[in-house]
Amino acid sequence: MRLNKYVLLAIFAIVVLHKPMTAQDTLNINKSNNKVFISGKPFYIHIVKRGQTLYRIAKAYNVTVEDIEKENFNIKAEGLSVGQPVKIPISKQQNATNKQDDLPRVHVVDSGETAYSIAKKYRVALENLYALNPGAKEAIYRGQKIFLPHKPDTTSTKVLQDNNYIYHIIKKGETLYSIARSYGVKARSLKKENPNINPDDLQPGQVIKFEKNIIKYTDKKPLEDSTKFYYHAVKPAETLYSIALRYETTDEKIIEHNPQLLNRELLAGEYIKLPRNEISLPRQKSHILADSLGKTEVVMLQDTCQCPADGSKDRMQVALMLPLYSYTNDTLNRNLTYQKIYKHSRIFLDFYEGVLLAIDELSKKGIEIDLHVFDTENDTSKVKTITEGSLFPYFDLIIGPVYSQNLPIVVNKAKQFKIPVVSPLSTEQKFLQHYVHGFQVSPTEKILNKKTIATTKTFNADNFIIIKNGNRPENDFVEAFKNEFFKGKTLDEIDHIGYAEITYYAGDEDLNLDPFVDSLHNFVILPSSDKAFVSDVIARLNTLSEDHHITVFGHPRMINFENIDVQFFHNLNTHIFNLNYIDYDSDDVLDFIYKYRKFFEKEPGKYAFYGYDISYYFMHAYQLFGERFHCCLDRYYPTLLQMQFNFEQQQPGTGFINEKMLLLNFQRNYLLRPVNEINH
Repeated sequence: MRLNKYVLLAIFAIVVLHKPMTAQDTLNINKSNNKVFISGKPFYIHIVKRGQTLYRIAKAYNVTVEDIEKENFNIKAEGLSVGQPVKIPISKQQNATNKQDDLPRVHVVDSGETAYSIAKKYRVALENLYALNPGAKEAIYRGQKIFLPHKPDTTSTKVLQDNNYIYHIIKKGETLYSIARSYGVKARSLKKENPNINPDDLQPGQVIKFEKNIIKYTDKKPLEDSTKFYYHAVKPAETLYSIALRYETTDEKIIEHNPQLLNRELLAGEYIKLPRNEISLPRQKSHILADSLGKTEVVMLQDTCQCPADGSKDRMQVALMLPLYSYTNDTLNRNLTYQKIYKHSRIFLDFYEGVLLAIDELSKKGIEIDLHVFDTENDTSKVKTITEGSLFPYFDLIIGPVYSQNLPIVVNKAKQFKIPVVSPLSTEQKFLQHYVHGFQVSPTEKILNKKTIATTKTFNADNFIIIKNGNRPENDFVEAFKNEFFKGKTLDEIDHIGYAEITYYAGDEDLNLDPFVDSLHNFVILPSSDKAFVSDVIARLNTLSEDHHITVFGHPRMINFENIDVQFFHNLNTHIFNLNYIDYDSDDVLDFIYKYRKFFEKEPGKYAFYGYDISYYFMHAYQLFGERFHCCLDRYYPTLLQMQFNFEQQQPGTGFINEKMLLLNFQRNYLLRPVNEINH
């Protein structure tokens, strides 16, 4: 049995891409940077290239041929083939060799600096700084030399919790006793809560949990010193930095008055005290809410969505949830001598490959991304299992799932930890209610209709005709169009405007042609997305276009109706909104195609472009602005391959929906081009 390379890479629990992908030629085998963990055991994933042998691969990775054959049972019987993924075991010696030595650097203390500010400046853990400079815990002085670890600490994480438990992901060098001390609890309590953890062999990445009630912290607002101190209730995912920014103070000042934070991070629900004479309270703005009876009340909302001045990150954990159907693909290929991909997983494998190339590109910009790939199939039980995993609280971003029925399952869990969730394909927006960290890439039908009405009324035409589907007449759209179209016009002006509505049933013998005028520019609007209806109408209009000047404005879905001759669209000067447009003259697009062909040995489909653009947009936003990137979207406009985004909240307290669509024109010279939405 031989799994195809795309499916094999997708089914592993964790795919780690830290460095740019490197091409491998037939003579010099460069070691892969694709590292996965299977049942806790680390492997490299090597994709076989032409001319490579098992002996050469083993030699390149410093393992034996027998080591590789043991982990890849099919190789001995079937041999190697081009494109085949091979698991390369990583020994403890290799792991040790690959780790950089923590050689110290030196910082000379300037006036006003503290140990904490120096640790933050160089992004190292305070305890690591104290370990190299024992005296710094008591005091530091100007001119003093402070030794720093060679590599910044990129593994620090926020404290994560649900209603009952705290979850801690073990970092390199931590012991059960140091973890217990940082939370102010006893090590034996941690042992009792985590019987499967070996205290003498803690591994980075392992997760331990313990009950919140054993930690000493203030979860009720103190009454004393209320005139001297302001008490802030910590919200999930808040950091010292974000709180300091909000109150215009510093991390050091907060710790000075809350010394317990020297040894641990913030806990959601606890109160920390801030000296009133050293902070500025957040601005408040009034927001008017109307109830169902029409009454209004003024509610004061804190203006807390501020884009951080320096929230940049250099490492992130990303979950990618796609219906890859790995088991089905495995079954299909069990008795075949060639690779076959299950039809329902093909577009999602393309999407996944686009994500990999986005990660490769971002790695060149200095961020390390741990990509956790989950095969959801179309199974709610699988999605629930994913959300219950011990690593789930530590994701910085979730892309997927793609099916609307699975989104609420993920969002309900992500809410506890304020993890951004991106819906890449669905147009169902219910999951965005009451979750400001939700993002929907595909605009809703309501947004599409609003944009269609605003755009069509600007066309310079003589005769406007709406053709309605008799089985589903889109009356809401028609009424909204008329309200906007005739707004501000006098009765005399309305009498001189060419406007008509036609109701047509697909399959009818005749389409009412009376409203069409051969001497005028007839602008036809087709709001329906019904395939049979649209196909029938387009064919009839194409015939009519031989002696009438017609422009059609249609629904985005009709571009995918394969039973419509594309030439009809061009003959009718068709305009549609679409999420994407690929400019094959663009250097970025050509570079993407080159890399895609080189790495995956096939042509990229449109979903590969989708995967690249969507993942690049959100991962780069996190890199630049951190977990509060949603507060910075009004200043973030990266150059993507085929898409542009404009995420807007539909109302306060909800998630964001992309409202940006490109207006495309099937020109009569048989070119498809984006057009300026204002000048037609």
